[in-house]
Amino acid sequence: MTEMLRIIHLSDTHGCHRSLKSMPEGDILLHSGDFTNSGTDGELADFNNWLGELRRIYKHIIVIPGNHDWGQANNHYSRGEVPAKEMYDGTYLKKRLTNCTMLFHEGIVVEGLNIFGSGWDCWQSAGSPDKRYSDSVTEQLGVKAFKVRYSLIPPNSDVVLTHCPPRNILDCVEGSDSPWGSSQLLVEELVKKAPKVLLFGHLHEQRGYFQKNPSDGSFSGGVEYVVPPKNWVPKTKPVSKKIPCQVLSNNAMLNHGRMDKSSSYLAGSPRVITAQRVSGGGWNFVAQANPVAK
Repeated sequence: MTEMLRIIHLSDTHGCHRSLKSMPEGDILLHSGDFTNSGTDGELADFNNWLGELRRIYKHIIVIPGNHDWGQANNHYSRGEVPAKEMYDGTYLKKRLTNCTMLFHEGIVVEGLNIFGSGWDCWQSAGSPDKRYSDSVTEQLGVKAFKVRYSLIPPNSDVVLTHCPPRNILDCVEGSDSPWGSSQLLVEELVKKAPKVLLFGHLHEQRGYFQKNPSDGSFSGGVEYVVPPKNWVPKTKPVSKKIPCQVLSNNAMLNHGRMDKSSSYLAGSPRVITAQRVSGGGWNFVAQANPVAK
């Protein structure tokens, strides 16, 4: 029985994955979305090929889509070239990513870990994921009420992947203290379902992590993104003790071009999270701090 696992968390690489010349050793590679800029066939094929090259390093590779990864699919769908069902169940992207397991509101058991992926739905609004950007897919399939599908997260998962952050957790936009692109519905599900680890991205300027202190339930950590040239760190909010997760990781790795006035590059490195089996069959998780790209 495996007693310790190394999980590698990537997010928001936006087509720059090949600039990662050295990947850390690990057992499970997880990517929480926005692996492309626009979800074109060329971008998806290159990312899929890169994942294939990594299969010699990682026993398991699991991804979920982010909002950018639906770009070309949305265009094809609007022209009637993609069935609504392929958008609703993720088949459009699953067919193009053959060198990984893409989780789309579904779970898998890997090395004794219960992992659930709540991929970005094509109708979600980038700035307000709890609101709909478009109803056309759900209406065509006869889904009468718009639903954000975080409610499908099962109780007591070990690791949950979403693309967006929970509301008020690493979600302050562009140096302000205002939330953007985060979900209150996800917060409610975290409190009810109590996953041990939540992995996400979406807000590049909020790349960072929080680790729960088991003795008093408080969280340590914060933003790791540093804005050049003055190297200031964007503000964020403290995490409520009501959040049950041991680890909260936003590892959106691409820089924020408007803030640092630079072309695209990976400002963050892969994050290593260690899972240690404890008596009774459960797991404890510890995240590695990861302030700058190597």
